[in-house]
Amino acid sequence: MPKFIVVISDRSKHDAGYRKNRVFWWLAAKAGGYGELCLYWFLREYFGDGSVRLIRPSELLGRSNPMQTDFLMVGVPTLLNKEHLQGVRYKKLVLYDSSDHDGINFLYSDESFLVSQTDLCLKHYRDSRWTLPMRIGLLPIKRPPMNNRLYWKLRQQRRCKPIGSTERPYDVGFVARPTGDIESNLRLRWWVEIVQQSPDLRRWGGLVGDQKWRDTFAESDVPEGCWMGQKKVLFSQYFDGLQRSKVALAPPGYAPWTFRHYEAIYAGCMVVTTDLRHYEFLVPLPEESLVQLDRDESIVDGVRRAVKLAEVEPDRIIFARRKLDRWLDLGRYRKSCTDTLDRFMAGLAD
Repeated sequence: MPKFIVVISDRSKHDAGYRKNRVFWWLAAKAGGYGELCLYWFLREYFGDGSVRLIRPSELLGRSNPMQTDFLMVGVPTLLNKEHLQGVRYKKLVLYDSSDHDGINFLYSDESFLVSQTDLCLKHYRDSRWTLPMRIGLLPIKRPPMNNRLYWKLRQQRRCKPIGSTERPYDVGFVARPTGDIESNLRLRWWVEIVQQSPDLRRWGGLVGDQKWRDTFAESDVPEGCWMGQKKVLFSQYFDGLQRSKVALAPPGYAPWTFRHYEAIYAGCMVVTTDLRHYEFLVPLPEESLVQLDRDESIVDGVRRAVKLAEVEPDRIIFARRKLDRWLDLGRYRKSCTDTLDRFMAGLAD
């Protein structure tokens, strides 16, 4: 069985202050913590605790007895250099970038040195239009095992009968915090357009936030009907709302995809999203459940198309959920999902 050492990126002062404490990292690794630990959690699930070690860059320095491993997985951006590599013996070095940066987020890293050591970097998604100095493998999605709210919700509902489209009183469901402005934030613009242009569509959800958030927008830009009237929404309420909706919106955030794509499919919704045909993910998104829009396409037309598909072809959702079950177990990585591991390991091959 291969051995892995996962070196977390030293951005966000992960190697300073109270984060220097090994107890802190032990708790973070066990209970949740940072999304950058997604690779560590994934490897631990498939290969076991004894095959995977999580360390900070400083722990590679000044070692009298170098550590040994098959794969040295280095998070970027990083200050790691030649001196760090003297503290470890490895067969293959692989970079991984858990940020939503378009391309590889080298930032303050010594890019020329890192590229001289490996030709492979893992990302949460791969864009066929990229022209990068490295091959791009697929990184697991960001969800800690002990804090995977989707898994616990689905486990709670496991024995419940699936909700059909005829039992869903809402046409479209959506919840978001209104960051940015209408021009730059597509998720905000989509919801405003739906509220303003299609009052006949039955909506669940809306924008959440306190009065401070509301005060940043004029009534003419974001009408009162766009707001949900809550500071935040708990996951259980959010997921229940999606299960009462035929369609869910999944516009891009900092990256072209979000975890809400998978949440919406598990909730039994058709998903309206931007065009994702140039992208690949470790867990493929089933196209049967997606209505993909070009940047200038009408969100209202997209929602109406998706509502019709949900009503006329309900089997689309069933097939999409079955496809996800090939890769995930109730939204969680499991050893039983061998295709997921095979796809990941294929990305590590030369």
